[in-house]
Amino acid sequence: MSPPPRLFTLDEARALLPSVIPLLEQLRQAYLELRAIEAARAAAARGATADGHDLAAPFPSGEETDPAAPLRQAIRTAVQALEQQGIELKDPARGLIDFPHRRDGRIVYLCYQLGESTIAYWHELETGFAGRQPL
Repeated sequence: MSPPPRLFTLDEARALLPSVIPLLEQLRQAYLELRAIEAARAAAARGATADGHDLAAPFPSGEETDPAAPLRQAIRTAVQALEQQGIELKDPARGLIDFPHRRDGRIVYLCYQLGESTIAYWHELETGFAGRQPL
């Protein structure tokens, strides 16, 4: 049985943003770079680009290190840092996170997405991003 989630007040969640935003930016960058590497590998495995031309080997066969390994590690580290604080990552590509919060006697999420100036939305646990409402 897992412990109940940490509940944040709005002020507590907003106070974490200055330290969380750079972490989300690094996470998003690593995630997008990893997706690009994986897409290039998938294309190389097919042996051709979408227009039918063969690809030059994007990953030399003698390569000793995996270029995706540091990206995977950066992602793991960022996710763990968020989880340790009780913050839930919802979409790494968008920098979307939720903070569990008590509102009107029930647990909801305070919702933040990279690019927003502050936490200005909340949503029910089941509705997700599509159910965001202004605070």
